[in-house]
Amino acid sequence: MKHIHYDGSVITTGDDIAEAVVEYAAALGANGRTDTVRVPTFDDHGTATTATILIGPASQIVVDDAEDDALEPEDVGFVDRLREAARDAGAVEVAHADRDRAVSEH
Repeated sequence: MKHIHYDGSVITTGDDIAEAVVEYAAALGANGRTDTVRVPTFDDHGTATTATILIGPASQIVVDDAEDDALEPEDVGFVDRLREAARDAGAVEVAHADRDRAVSEH
């Protein structure tokens, strides 16, 4: 599981979901675009819900590890749609500081 830190809020979600949100934010930022995204999460009682975030060029999103939990949201359809939206946002050259090469995404 991961925590997405966004504008003073913390959204707990699945690993793949958090990764897709960051990838989409990078694509939108590189192309000067914005979008709202309803991120699958759960409330304090364990009920599935969503958190809506606005992401774009000025977004400051931090993702870190959360404790593993049986409630980890998994939404393959959401991840696929967000990754497709990232591709549709336009070409982006993302430099990954933790890798020794740049990755080109289309």
